[in-house]
Amino acid sequence: MGEQIFYHFLSSRNAIHDLERKMIRVSLLDTLNDPFELSPWLRYRDIKVRKCFHDVRKAISKKNGILCFSKSWSEPLLWGHYADKHKGIAIGFEISNYEILEVNYVNERVKLELTGDREKNERLFRDTLARVKYQKWNYENEYRIWVRLENCTKIDGHYFIEFGDTLKVKEIVLGCKYDNSEKYILKLSKDLGAKVIPSRMAWGEYKMNPDGRKINNFQKMQTSPNCNIIA
Repeated sequence: MGEQIFYHFLSSRNAIHDLERKMIRVSLLDTLNDPFELSPWLRYRDIKVRKCFHDVRKAISKKNGILCFSKSWSEPLLWGHYADKHKGIAIGFEISNYEILEVNYVNERVKLELTGDREKNERLFRDTLARVKYQKWNYENEYRIWVRLENCTKIDGHYFIEFGDTLKVKEIVLGCKYDNSEKYILKLSKDLGAKVIPSRMAWGEYKMNPDGRKINNFQKMQTSPNCNIIA
């Protein structure tokens, strides 16, 4: 069985910054685009009960961030929503030594029963709610990992985790409307030992495919003595 690649979608600007730094920006819970993330069923009349759930979520958010991926880069909606309307990049990672959580898509909010143990409650949130999203998000085919913020580098108020053996860049997929320097991407890919895959619209269905013509052109550019020159 070949290696499993997980794709993280970004604008070209942010992706290039991450590739230059050899780091990826970690999302904080309060910055996620779905306000229902890690929020269970809360239809309790007792405000104190609801507060207990909010306190657990708050405690988790102070110590942990999250990285979100998809198992495929062929879904057009992912490019439209997360990669600057197909002008961005999907970075493909090989992930090891992290627990990779597969997201399940449901129609009803999850009910949890809290215990008197703070650590157990936090683990319950992380292990249960991080695997659940509303059904309408299912096009994302999402997988995610938890990242301890104490293991991150903080830059301009944002948290970044370094690339390495546990988070290795294997592919750099360019959106079909990618409008940045192709030569510079080839240079970055060479430094990282990653493959560059330009994409195009499929001819007969709603999906994104590798662009064979551009791939051939890139292979020629990589053999050129000037391929490391920034265009």
